[in-house]
Amino acid sequence: MADNTPPLIINAPAILLVGKTGAGKSTLGNLMLGTSENENPTFPVSDSFSSVTKKCVSATYNIGNKIYNIIDTPGVFDTDDLDEEILKEIALTIQKCAYGIKAILFVFEAKRFTNEQREMIDKIMLLLGEEALQYMISVFSHCNRKQTENPEYFSKSCWNDPIKAFVNSVGGRWAISPNPEAFPPDNIVRQKRLQDLENIITSMSEIYRTEILDKARKIQEENARIAREIEEKRQREYDEILMREGEEIARANYERQKADYERIASENRNKGLYFINFLTSIFGDKNKGCFWLETRVKLESGRSIRMSELQIGDRVLSGIRNGIAEFSDVYLIAHIGKLDHEAKFAKYINSRYIFFLGQLRLTTTHYVFDENLSIIFAKNLRPGETKILVSDDNKLVPVFVNDVTNEWHDKYISFYTRAGSVIADGVFCSCYDHCPPSQTLMDLVFLPVRWWTRIIPSTHREERLHPYVQFLETVYLSFINAMKKSKRLIGN
Repeated sequence: MADNTPPLIINAPAILLVGKTGAGKSTLGNLMLGTSENENPTFPVSDSFSSVTKKCVSATYNIGNKIYNIIDTPGVFDTDDLDEEILKEIALTIQKCAYGIKAILFVFEAKRFTNEQREMIDKIMLLLGEEALQYMISVFSHCNRKQTENPEYFSKSCWNDPIKAFVNSVGGRWAISPNPEAFPPDNIVRQKRLQDLENIITSMSEIYRTEILDKARKIQEENARIAREIEEKRQREYDEILMREGEEIARANYERQKADYERIASENRNKGLYFINFLTSIFGDKNKGCFWLETRVKLESGRSIRMSELQIGDRVLSGIRNGIAEFSDVYLIAHIGKLDHEAKFAKYINSRYIFFLGQLRLTTTHYVFDENLSIIFAKNLRPGETKILVSDDNKLVPVFVNDVTNEWHDKYISFYTRAGSVIADGVFCSCYDHCPPSQTLMDLVFLPVRWWTRIIPSTHREERLHPYVQFLETVYLSFINAMKKSKRLIGN
């Protein structure tokens, strides 16, 4: 950090300003602090394309009775600084925030999403990790007067599909940074837009902590290792061909391999909106079908919460029909808790190259809906073949599964809505798992407990399975085992 910057307040969370050079990060910071009209504003602003912010600069900021560190970061796309140096500076600053990051304000200009902006998101996600989306607010700068005065008009008439996808990926959290030249300090529109932003910040319940940054850095190191191995392999082949067939043929082969690698990467980037990576997972040797506890759902109020916060009676987004969002009551939490050991979990993420529609982790025997509204086990998803349904601007869009992998986690939850479905981290999922592949049949099977909980609401919120669900699972497993024995007898 710069020498003239006051030290961070140790016991206060931070608000991080990120974005490309010239996007308006420093202007937004000054607006929030009320120093944008000062002769010497808190955060220096430049009209040039070269970033004035060379080091992370901080100031204290109050929302109500709460104190925050507001931190202006160097531009991710400076023309005269090395990106690697900038990324290290931001990483070091985050590591100094002992109380974590309350909100990441991603500032970008109110125009069509460009390739440069997509690449900028890539770099920020690479640095901060995909989980950073759960703590991010998209803030539009350089809006004209009509867009600033009428946010509803702005979102409905001025956003293209990539912008809608990105805003959806951060839980629908967005705000407008008013132009200080068009809206002076005492202007009611300016005050309202800044109040909108503060309301979003205070509504966020979780904190981005250094553990997430450390995890992202490990992923960066692994990606760098893979890239080095690919380059070393190309170089070895080049040397071998050079000895056998000469410089011209060796160079042609090397360039062809490099071009093929870059072409595949480019194709993956272009498919970003249409391909999904899906990482399947297992609860050790237990056949519990669940979501990861950190998975997010949308409430009827518009608020996005983690599944760990779910309560009986919450109305969550359960589907979209004819452009209308449908919400359904949570009537039963079958089990919730933390395992004694880490469990292998399923995770889906959109291709990291363009948009981040969210991420989803669930066990291999949990059902998701395919493009035909049939349910399919997560473990049976086929990369490049299976299409699942993802919510996008009040419609369900079929997207390909791009990859299937495994990772381990130890937190889980299984719950049921009266609709029997839920949109979890943007993916249309069934509430059912480890059962016959029929959504209609399972709705009928759970009919008694749905009726009963209308009379007496469930209070079950434990690690052990709810007795009714345990009974159904026991019956189903007994039936499966009996069928297997019958087949063996017939075979003999």
